[in-house]
Amino acid sequence: MSQSSSTVRWIARTAMGIALIIVAQLLGKAFPAGAVIAGPFSVNQLITGSLVNCVLFVFAAVSGIGSGVTIGVVSAMLAQFIGIGPAVAAVSPVVAVGNAVLVACYGLMIGKGGENGARRWIAMAIAAIIKCAFLWIAVPALLGVLSGVKPQQVQMLSVMFSWPQGCTALIGGTLASLIIPRLGKLKK
Repeated sequence: MSQSSSTVRWIARTAMGIALIIVAQLLGKAFPAGAVIAGPFSVNQLITGSLVNCVLFVFAAVSGIGSGVTIGVVSAMLAQFIGIGPAVAAVSPVVAVGNAVLVACYGLMIGKGGENGARRWIAMAIAAIIKCAFLWIAVPALLGVLSGVKPQQVQMLSVMFSWPQGCTALIGGTLASLIIPRLGKLKK
């Protein structure tokens, strides 16, 4: 395959991933903001986060780390634009980095042998835990240095970007682990 058709394929797949992210974000926005699961963890976050993480895992496996990272960064910025991003806009870049960490960890762990089911499941779980840990540490650290953020917002966002991130990443990874084997022929 020529370099130009490889580039076109990468751009098309990445654009498809971004489109799926937009659909996931709009779908999550359709649920009422008050539909809470526990603390600030809402049905909206559960649905949107799980679907976004699913797309990130799928595209990391099928189109590569670069595509997945691009989709992850764009999704964090789109969430803010669509109105479902964090209440403090400065958190969105941290979420973008968290998405990139998830994709990079997963992509590097599955490597070229990503067809192995057990390896894919282990990589998904480890990547989800690392993303969760990163956000659990980075968001409160960022909020601690920002001025003008109310203590209630700091507390709410600190919880939103802790264990719920692990839940949505694991759910998204589980969905992706069921989808990826069916897309094996689309690999790079």
